[in-house]
Amino acid sequence: MSYPLGYSVSMKYTLRPNTFEDLQQHLSHHAQPVMLLEGSRSVHPEDADKLKQLGRFLAREFPRAIFRSGNADGSDTLFARGVEAVDPARMQIVTPHAGHRKKNIHPENYIFPLSESSAINERDLEKYSNEASPKNRTLIENRHHIPRLKAKANYLLRDTLKVIGDQEKGLAPASAGLFYTQPDPMEGGTGHTIRVCLHQKVPVFLQAQWMGWLRDQHD
Repeated sequence: MSYPLGYSVSMKYTLRPNTFEDLQQHLSHHAQPVMLLEGSRSVHPEDADKLKQLGRFLAREFPRAIFRSGNADGSDTLFARGVEAVDPARMQIVTPHAGHRKKNIHPENYIFPLSESSAINERDLEKYSNEASPKNRTLIENRHHIPRLKAKANYLLRDTLKVIGDQEKGLAPASAGLFYTQPDPMEGGTGHTIRVCLHQKVPVFLQAQWMGWLRDQHD
């Protein structure tokens, strides 16, 4: 299976036409796959229902799957609402701190704050965050010494945690990532998460792929 995003050290990337069958084949090797569902805070109004639709579709098609997001406005919330319409208990929320946007979280969701990550995993979070976004190395390495850097660093570490998980604490690594991005998939926190996925060999699907799957359901 080819990954829909490939990039070089200079962050050049190309989109490849992966299909729903590619996702099915990949997830068939996982007893309980974990799918990231997240993306931009800004969502085109005409796309909002499609994000909810994808959440419902995947939750029904993969009844053993777990779904994960970071509890941000926009894409994260819309995807989660779709999953929750089928089974809210299969929605995991990984947060940068305890109590993060608590009112936005369904009471049956599983919540894992960054602060609960194990000490061993924290070293991996730093390592893989620096590999994916080397320009933020100073931010991450100085977060304990400069208080104003801590909050921003925790968001990046949270994004990395969503991908690599924490085996010691029972948080499985991601099996695949489905994203809604605009305009550039490599920008911001979503771009960081995508780069971590690529480093970890986690297949990535953007709306150019998965919106086609939804259209196929109506043909």
